[in-house]
Amino acid sequence: MARRKATATANVDWYLISIDRLKQAGLILLLVILGVSGWWFYTNQKRNPRSSAEAAIADAREALNSLAASKELATHRTEFDRAQKKLEEATTLLGSAKYPDAEGAAVESQTISRAALSGGTGAENDAQFLTVEGDVQYQKSQSSDWHRADQRTPLYHGDWVKTGDHASAELMFSNGSLYTIGPNALLEIYAQFNPATARKSNSVQMQVGSVEVATTDDASTVRTPSTQVTVDSDSSTQVGVDQQKQTAVVATKGTASVAPASGGSAVKLTGGEKVTASAQGAMSGVKKFSMPPALLTPADNQVFPVTSESRVDFSWDTVPGATGYQLQVSRSRLFTSLEINSKRQKTSATAKVTAEGAFYWRVASIGPDGDVGPPSGFRRFRVSGGQQEPGTINREAPPPSLQLKRPYPIGGPFYMIEGTTDPGATVFINDEEIDVESNGHFKKLVSFSKIGRNAVVVKAVNAAGKQTVQSETVLVEE
Repeated sequence: MARRKATATANVDWYLISIDRLKQAGLILLLVILGVSGWWFYTNQKRNPRSSAEAAIADAREALNSLAASKELATHRTEFDRAQKKLEEATTLLGSAKYPDAEGAAVESQTISRAALSGGTGAENDAQFLTVEGDVQYQKSQSSDWHRADQRTPLYHGDWVKTGDHASAELMFSNGSLYTIGPNALLEIYAQFNPATARKSNSVQMQVGSVEVATTDDASTVRTPSTQVTVDSDSSTQVGVDQQKQTAVVATKGTASVAPASGGSAVKLTGGEKVTASAQGAMSGVKKFSMPPALLTPADNQVFPVTSESRVDFSWDTVPGATGYQLQVSRSRLFTSLEINSKRQKTSATAKVTAEGAFYWRVASIGPDGDVGPPSGFRRFRVSGGQQEPGTINREAPPPSLQLKRPYPIGGPFYMIEGTTDPGATVFINDEEIDVESNGHFKKLVSFSKIGRNAVVVKAVNAAGKQTVQSETVLVEE
């Protein structure tokens, strides 16, 4: 009987495969197994926190050894000590199974060593003094000695800063946040590396005194004995700690959140709101404060002559709900000392001109509860011994003077552009108008997005329209 031929593939019990096809299939299967094994090894070994930390520590040790063997070791002894300390910290954290923290410390160590090997001079610092007025001192984390602070003094994680009576300082952090410290303050610098974002989270620990934080595109944190204050990006917030360890927080722009240090729900603040906390962390209700008024006269950078009849007339807009105003006049841009500190019922005041120099003025509103709100931004005026009437334009005057300092790095892509021009001149940096103090001094923090050479064009223009232009080149390294 003839064997019946299968007519459907469903009835086929076997397939006949040539030896060559079998070899090809085996090879493909082997490659698949190797690929899966490699992926498993990568995800479970190479990318696990411990392995990442160990690799970072190995790289940091190699960089430190290279620095130790270099001819420039004596020049970069401070950087070597900092890198070695960070490496030791990373090793200790690894032994404690704190792998992300260990990796962060190792990356910082390697960064310090590599920067020193490439001739770096501290651009990787965590913070830096921009302005110092009065008795301002700092203490390094590994020392008990206090040193007098100077502009451009670098600060690192664990360093301390204190200000005396009538003293103040501005600190610029590596993420662009500006911290303005008031008198009689004591704080510690914190900067923790986040491996997930490859950025540092910057903060300070306030023991006493006040600080105002202005952020850019990143948040910053202020810790106090009883709270943790997070200032969101593109925001400004004032934080004060009194002698009884009570905390007051005022959001002047954007948003901020305040949480008890012991844990608990955070209170969200928006511009125009404030909250207080006891030394134990008990939070008050959120209160609205009176916003500062808009300043009217005198105009910014106005010049007044010194005569027996000369007076300065101050005026500002009315603020709805305000019961009064507080006028402050100072010779300091940070208002560390006050020539006038007067409460007014009206929206005007007059002061007699008695001495030459540069002055700054601002006004705060007083709410129905008697609390004084945050002050307005300042304006400047100058008192000069010349007899020229204010507002008179001298068409025969020469172009304004312009002296530039060499741009210096603050950290990352941030560079400080600083110089002096004639009092009353207007200054533009890359076509952007900037503030000029009444004595002609100016400075502007500029962020560069392009790696390599960047041109900085500075132009000073006087009232007659005459101008002086200078340019500088900034080399931004990746």
